Amino acid sequence: MIKAILFDMDGVIVDTLHFHYLAWDKMFRERGGLVDKHTVLLHEGRNSREILPILMKETNVIIPENEWDEFIDRKREYYRSIVEIKYFPNVFNVIEELRKRGLKTALVTASARKNMEKAIPEDKRKLFDVILTAENFKKAKPNPDPYLEAQKQLGVEVHECVVVENAPLGIEAAKNAGMICIAIETTLEREFLKNADFIINSIEELPAFFPVLKR
Repeated sequence: MIKAILFDMDGVIVDTLHFHYLAWDKMFRERGGLVDKHTVLLHEGRNSREILPILMKETNVIIPENEWDEFIDRKREYYRSIVEIKYFPNVFNVIEELRKRGLKTALVTASARKNMEKAIPEDKRKLFDVILTAENFKKAKPNPDPYLEAQKQLGVEVHECVVVENAPLGIEAAKNAGMICIAIETTLEREFLKNADFIINSIEELPAFFPVLKR
């Protein structure tokens, strides 16, 4: 029996990934590089220190490792200064409905806590029994640790969890954790989501879709 649903944030709850791209692009443009938006979307779920070397290779911009923390902090600050918070249609109503059905909920994101707090109002955070951000785990997605930590804190078994994701690394993390994964086609085409157990077009489909999930 499924007892818990674990949600990614960017691209699942809130439509913010474009602004993460803009922030990375600005930081690299200042050093003469250009970031490809598709790269940012494909690597969503990694923590910033893992994404940075990938973007350095793509842009041919070398940032000394002793400058990484400052570079990332500046990227995050710029992101928070430009982001326009837009939620996917009826997302919080969907989560409320799932909770009414007795399901536990968790928010599991590689974003920094300040970014999460910028994106999710305090009253909406109460919809989640557990919230984990980048500061809560050393190994980000596709490592299973983020979802396994949420599972432990929720007090349920791995096979009782469903993960809702929108990107390949998040799907991989869910499968590495031994959990069912539902992917939402919000930021990437279905061809990039094919390793999920199920693919839906909108989070609004989740309540009606949910009863078919049995293990």
